[in-house]
Amino acid sequence: MNAFDKVAKKSDSTATKKSTVKIAAEVDDDIKAAVDVVITNKAEIKRLTAELGEKELEIIEHVRPQQDELGFCGSFTKSMSVQGNNGDLVYSTSDRFSVPQDEPAQEAIKKIVGTKLYAELFSSVRSIAIKAEVLKDEKTLNKIAAACEKAGLGIGEIFDVSDKLTATKGLDEKQFQLKNKKALDQFRTLVKQNKPALKY
Repeated sequence: MNAFDKVAKKSDSTATKKSTVKIAAEVDDDIKAAVDVVITNKAEIKRLTAELGEKELEIIEHVRPQQDELGFCGSFTKSMSVQGNNGDLVYSTSDRFSVPQDEPAQEAIKKIVGTKLYAELFSSVRSIAIKAEVLKDEKTLNKIAAACEKAGLGIGEIFDVSDKLTATKGLDEKQFQLKNKKALDQFRTLVKQNKPALKY
C-alpha cells in the first residue's frame, strides 16, 4: 500500500462543477447602446495610448541627442521647447536616477567614470533596520529600550546595516563631465535616468 493512499481523496464524478456561465443582466436599448460606447471608447483609448507612447518615444529619441550635445558643450539644460505645427511641447528631464546596487555593476560604473568622478556622482546612504526576528521578540525589544539609556547592547546584534549607493544632486548635469558620448552611453546602460516628460 502506498503511503499516500490513506490520505488520497477519491474523485467524485457526480460532484457538480461550478458554472462558468455568467447570469445575463436585463438591459434595454439605452443600456445596450451605452455598453457599445464603453467597448468602443475603451478600444480607442487603448489604441490612442499605444500611439501616444510611440510618438512620445519618437520625440524623446530626437530631442535627447540635442540635449546631450548641449550638456557636453557646457550649456546643460533640463528642458527644451519642441515645436509642432499647431502648438509646442516642453521636453524636460529630471535629476532622478535608478542606481544599481550590485557590486559588479557599481564596479563597472567606477571603471567607466573613474574613481574621482564616481565619488562626485554618487554617495553612499546608510539605512539601519531592526531585524524581523527582533521585532517579534518582546524581551529583546525591552532590552533595546534599556540599551538606549545604558548602551549595553552591540549594534550588530540588533540591526541590519546596509549601504545604498544613490545619485548625488545634479547628476543630470554632472554626467556630462564624462566628455565622451561612448562613455555616457555605457554609463546610461547602468545608471538609468527617469524618462523625460513631454508637457503640453
